[in-house]
Amino acid sequence: MKPGKRYRKMLWILPGVVLLAAVGFAAAIVGIDSYQYKRNRKIIQALKKDAGASRTLVVFFSRSGNTELMARKIAGIKNADLVPIQSERDKIGFVGWIQSLQDARKTEAEITPSKIDLSGYDTVYIGSPIWLYSPAPPVFEFAGKNDFTGKKVILFNSMNSKFEQKYIDDFRRIIEKNGGTFEEHIYIIRGRMTRQMDVDSFLKETERLLNK
Repeated sequence: MKPGKRYRKMLWILPGVVLLAAVGFAAAIVGIDSYQYKRNRKIIQALKKDAGASRTLVVFFSRSGNTELMARKIAGIKNADLVPIQSERDKIGFVGWIQSLQDARKTEAEITPSKIDLSGYDTVYIGSPIWLYSPAPPVFEFAGKNDFTGKKVILFNSMNSKFEQKYIDDFRRIIEKNGGTFEEHIYIIRGRMTRQMDVDSFLKETERLLNK
């Protein structure tokens, strides 16, 4: 084969290889997401507690269930009330994964509930995963819509790799603008999706963070 023809053939092959690699990567991520979601639903059942009077509230958004595990562990340790934030976007599956990439680093989202009467609480834990180094949009939306006057607020996050402090500072400013005191940011780095911290270690680390 002449060099020119060989070169043109390579130009046709390379995009196909890149496309196949991208599809394989997306399929792997979505598959791991789905596995974690199903696994976490079973574990969450064991962490559920009966509602009771409390001066502490845990509010969380969780896509695959990792942050929900953390939230329920915190609620159990602190004997806190628990409120999940729901979103019609960012569900488990390929479409939801694409939406979460599109939504990452935004500070607005359509959520339920968007507002809660916080007058009965002294301390509010707010949690979410980290998407592209920033807390997920639903917790920014919740922070912006609620009155935190006189409340201590703790942000908690689970993540694969890292966060950027500027996004945590943005969250702090929203809380302070709405009357709250930003007490602390606690977080757990679970590791990359193919070699993540096991669930027992994850829950033990959550407990360690609360008791340090």
